[in-house]
Amino acid sequence: MAEPHVCPATRVFDLIAHKWTVTIIYHLHRAEGPVRFRQLQRLMEPISQKELTKRLRELERSGLVARTIFAEVPPRVEYRLTDLGATLIPALAGLHQWAETYADAVDENRRKADEVRARADGVEVV
Repeated sequence: MAEPHVCPATRVFDLIAHKWTVTIIYHLHRAEGPVRFRQLQRLMEPISQKELTKRLRELERSGLVARTIFAEVPPRVEYRLTDLGATLIPALAGLHQWAETYADAVDENRRKADEVRARADGVEVV
């Protein structure tokens, strides 16, 4: 159960801000259909099996990803975005567009800030 005093945006940002979460959502969206676990893992190398499992479980728990288990030998498991998960795509596409437009400016600002900090620390910047 969500804590009532925590902003809804903060709860969602905590979910999607993880290093691998957006990439999982991207690959499931791009596949336009169910994706088997191993196929997803190959697309996301170097993610570990343990980390991918953990992320998929959290996304499933949150209703963004659906898991289907087939009673076969060996068992087959497929993942897909739910309708709720698909609603994230426009927001993530907007963030991607922002990054494409402003990533160089962000990098330049970081470089300048690092130079200022290095000079203040008495380190020669090369």
